[in-house]
Amino acid sequence: MKKTQKFSEFIKRNSAYFVLALCIIAVGLSITFAVINAPNLSENGSGAIDVVDPTPEGPSDPVVDPTPSEPSTPVVETITFIMPVASPERTSVYSDTLVFNGTLGRYSSHSGIDFFADEGTPVYAVYGGVIESVTNDVIKGVTVIIDHGKGLKTLYNSLADGIEIEVGQVVAKGDIIGEVSTSNRQEYKDGAHLHFEVFENGESIDPVKYLTIDEK
Repeated sequence: MKKTQKFSEFIKRNSAYFVLALCIIAVGLSITFAVINAPNLSENGSGAIDVVDPTPEGPSDPVVDPTPSEPSTPVVETITFIMPVASPERTSVYSDTLVFNGTLGRYSSHSGIDFFADEGTPVYAVYGGVIESVTNDVIKGVTVIIDHGKGLKTLYNSLADGIEIEVGQVVAKGDIIGEVSTSNRQEYKDGAHLHFEVFENGESIDPVKYLTIDEK
């Protein structure tokens, strides 16, 4: 009987503490359940609660151009020569067979075109290029070869002596490279003229392939 009375008195004296303890426990349980049931929250290093974006970050989709690209069309340069001698009195024709040479009195090859004009008539570079060679032979006379690139070359023979161009010099289409003369002793009986040849990859071809039709 005495024990029961003492327990009742103990409860009465400490009832306030029991109530406070129960409140603290209840608050702690509430916070614990709130944290456990919050999947979108994470605690950072400072103890603060950060909101976490539930959408995972990933690489963005590449931007695709709906217009398909078309292969570029290569630009093909059309090469057209100017006349090496303006308004010649007459011309000969290219021949890949032997023709009669009036100076030598026999048949010989003539792989070019002769442009007949007065001595001193200007001779023009038919197309832009680089002077490959300038030679002066006792028999063949003065000869100039121009390299136009990509295997294309032109030859100018029977030019007047005293030419002022040099090997390696760059010339443009229409530049004066010499004058008509009779320096080629193998053809001097034909009169003053320019002997003109064209080569593709070392092979002699008919110059009319590159000369404009209205000037042939």
